[in-house]
Amino acid sequence: MLSLASLAEVKYSITSTGIQFHEELTFDEWNAVGERIAPVARTFGFVVGDWINYGMNRYGDKYAEAMVATKLAYETLAVYSHVARCVQSLLRNKNLDFHHHKVVAKIKDPEEQRRWLELAESDCMSVKRLRKSMNAGRALSPDEANQDNDPSDRGHVTYLSSLNEIRRWWKRETDKAPVRKWDKERRSGLKEDFRFVVDIYEAL
Repeated sequence: MLSLASLAEVKYSITSTGIQFHEELTFDEWNAVGERIAPVARTFGFVVGDWINYGMNRYGDKYAEAMVATKLAYETLAVYSHVARCVQSLLRNKNLDFHHHKVVAKIKDPEEQRRWLELAESDCMSVKRLRKSMNAGRALSPDEANQDNDPSDRGHVTYLSSLNEIRRWWKRETDKAPVRKWDKERRSGLKEDFRFVVDIYEAL
């Protein structure tokens, strides 16, 4: 059987616009090609994002040069840069898609990012299921994640995202110190700030 390198020379070639297949591939050969290109596909966004961020840190805003070099749109480069900047190298999971990392990039706490990424890997979560689980504040089952009437799956921002931001803030603060150890001034101030939540609850 041909080695993958020999196979590439005879049966297919990778070009700047895709793969050209010159001969029929067996299933095993086709699968071997996929295994070869999959790691590149999963890391491409991070590679470009890290490259852009290095250039910006060293030389200032270089998006114009990056667009010329990569031929990619500004919006695409901005997403790569944002995710690479927000998700540290040590937290990145080689078994997950770049888009899984894009979902957790909005979380500020690295340990919480790690927790969700590990959960996504162990539970074989799709990107959609991970996003909806984060919005719900817990791991959803596949059936729950596939419910089309879930408002957290709509394209616009809902109150669920805001509530879960508050939940994450509350967990961070109470992990630092239990409420009973907070001083009176802080507790009074927070009570006043959150009074509107009680008003909403009582109006329902």
